Amino acid sequence: MSETYTQPTQYANPPHRRRWLGLPVVPPVEGSIADIVSRLPQFGRQPFAMTSVNGNEIGVNPFLDMVYRVPARQGENPVPVGVVSKNYRLVDHHHVLRTIEEVLAEVGIDSAALSVRGEWTVNGERARFSFIFPSNDRFSFSVGDRDEVRFRIEVFNSVEGSCRLMTVAGWLRFVCYNGLILGEAVAQVRKQHRQQLQIEELGRSLRDALQAADKDQSTMAHWRSTGIEPEALAAWIDEDVFEKWGLKGAARVLAISKSGWDAEIKGDLRDRRPSEVDTEKTIQVPGIDPPVEDAFGASQALAWVAGQRTELQEDLEWRSHVSELMARLLKRSSAKASLFG
Repeated sequence: MSETYTQPTQYANPPHRRRWLGLPVVPPVEGSIADIVSRLPQFGRQPFAMTSVNGNEIGVNPFLDMVYRVPARQGENPVPVGVVSKNYRLVDHHHVLRTIEEVLAEVGIDSAALSVRGEWTVNGERARFSFIFPSNDRFSFSVGDRDEVRFRIEVFNSVEGSCRLMTVAGWLRFVCYNGLILGEAVAQVRKQHRQQLQIEELGRSLRDALQAADKDQSTMAHWRSTGIEPEALAAWIDEDVFEKWGLKGAARVLAISKSGWDAEIKGDLRDRRPSEVDTEKTIQVPGIDPPVEDAFGASQALAWVAGQRTELQEDLEWRSHVSELMARLLKRSSAKASLFG
């Protein structure tokens, strides 16, 4: 693979605005849970209805309701955000955050010690909350002198049924804001918002995620101590990563692993493997010590590429692939070691 050089901006995220199922996402809000709550929109519901052409009659659909954003200040109008069935249980974002506070208190964790990041679509119908846990032995570990990885729980919710209430547990590396999703610490509340059981299920999911923290730490310690031969890494990217993420995604993982720089692919792409395409460097990726020689470094290259997706749904999907791809890499590396050992 050949490379050409430009003058990229170092340690910078690409200039793009996030979207979620096509809708723009507002800039994130960071602080305490109370800070997030104070900025969150609130929602109501009413019968799904419209006036007649002459304005004298109102037609009402007996099976559907409309969900709307409540005006935040005087002079604003309500904004409709979706249509739902009569038996749909609207789980407001505020309710979700209150439930999380209660669960944390029950397990002895002070929610004030958490750093919280909230982001939502422009009218607030979909929201993602990230809860970053404090720096202690259970919920963090160091990578180098000025680099730390902390446990994080993400919660996704929608008020109009466009996405399920879901909790995702993983780890966030501060130097590059890379987010990993590990093992089985992904729990979806699969029922629709029709009953209180869903919030109860959210509480169980959070408890399960907290219990997974120790196992996740062991997994990453194993990755950090497992060396990866360059041949095994290249074969894994050319086959396994290419299968999951296509030519462009796999070529970026390879470029980061070899040089520490993200890249764009160039030139003729027909019938090419990731290791055979030309690339142009774009952004230096923090936290990568090139060339990558252990499994943890490979996981960080994956997490970076996944986290650069502009569509939040794709970001989550790609990050959920990391554990499977790492298992394939470790299997390849083990097989090669056995063959030549």
